[in-house]
Amino acid sequence: MARGNDHYSRTVAWLKILLPLIALAVLGTVFLINSDNGFEAGFAFSKADLDTLESGSFLTQPQISGMTSKSEPFYLNAERIAPLPDDQNLVVITALSGGITFLSGGWVTLLADKAMMDINAQTVVFDSGGRLETSDGNQAQVATLRVNLTTGEIDGSGIDATGPLGVLSADTYRIDTIEGENRVLWFENNVRMRYDLPNNGK
Repeated sequence: MARGNDHYSRTVAWLKILLPLIALAVLGTVFLINSDNGFEAGFAFSKADLDTLESGSFLTQPQISGMTSKSEPFYLNAERIAPLPDDQNLVVITALSGGITFLSGGWVTLLADKAMMDINAQTVVFDSGGRLETSDGNQAQVATLRVNLTTGEIDGSGIDATGPLGVLSADTYRIDTIEGENRVLWFENNVRMRYDLPNNGK
């Protein structure tokens, strides 16, 4: 029995040494991966992804994330991204869903069947329409949209939205900063609004 207890004690003693070392190794791997793919503002592909895109291949189910210059987190998910054959800097995104969380706590989500990403300009453009939703209750269809992932600013044309004020449409729109860090959805040029009065039970 004594010999068995000695073996058990030695095993426990080794585990007390090995398990913390394994945990440190795992944490070190996580930090190394994060630091290799770090960024200041905007998004950055890993070297492997860039090599894949430069070879003319495509990425499936990519998940892109980053920060704006104001440290606002954003994400972009897609079914597939592939570079244009004649311009490796321009990437076609299929079935895009994304969003930005602003410093004020508000957010915007973006959806499009197809979009174009300009890697150098750090922009994503919806040329054939899309949808957006804001945290203050606006849901909109848009004809075009451009989001700058460095600044977090959004603008476009042809918006039809429903929200707290009713139904609004305009030739152009933008999501920009006012009063410090607060971002607001602006409707501009030929703005039309149908205000829905509260029923109040009548």
